[in-house]
Amino acid sequence: MVTRHLPKASDYHILLPDLPSHGIARDIKPFSISIAAHLISELIARVAHNGVAKLVGLSLGADVALRIASDFPNVVNKNGVLVSGASTPIAREQKTAMSQYLPHAAWLSQRIEWLAPRPLIRSLMDGTDLPRQNLSNCPLELNTQIFAPEDSKWPSPWPAKTLIVAAGKRGFLPTDDNADTARKLAEIGRKGNEGTVAVIHHGMRHPWSRQAPMLFAEAVDAWFRGGEILEGFMPL
Repeated sequence: MVTRHLPKASDYHILLPDLPSHGIARDIKPFSISIAAHLISELIARVAHNGVAKLVGLSLGADVALRIASDFPNVVNKNGVLVSGASTPIAREQKTAMSQYLPHAAWLSQRIEWLAPRPLIRSLMDGTDLPRQNLSNCPLELNTQIFAPEDSKWPSPWPAKTLIVAAGKRGFLPTDDNADTARKLAEIGRKGNEGTVAVIHHGMRHPWSRQAPMLFAEAVDAWFRGGEILEGFMPL
């Protein structure tokens, strides 16, 4: 939905990998942020022009992109990372009785969302196009791996100039991102590159690549071409 809106899309050599245990890569198991970062960094080194790529990541993909930028900086273009909706790490020592139920909550939420009529979802989420998932691809085992505290940590400072976006619209549904997490990530990122910044857009929800794919594409293009931030995105 996003790539077709990229201005001069032919200027880009686009790699769109599925994460392990997702999509056509669902048979690559188990999932972890570390494994995903390792495999995608190998893909970049093997396939991308000059073995280097700019990175875009949303939600879980943002966590993976930041791990790549931190652990495999040699495959990342120094002027090109954009992430949105990154999660707050759950450190092993911070694991509580409630946090162990996060995989169950995610599993249940996916099934409730599946039952909801699509017109209702679009109405409540400002036109966001969320198709029904194949629930067989969203087992409890995968959710448990995604929320594993032993694989959840703040990234080390990374050298690539990065735009960290938080979608700020909540409303009836709690679909906003954690602005404090975006600020913390930008603070870490600036130790590696002073050009790293965090911004928030109060009209966008967490899955804004599906809510406003053209805006998402334009934000990516503006950042990658000149380090510019579009109107509507406010500094954090």
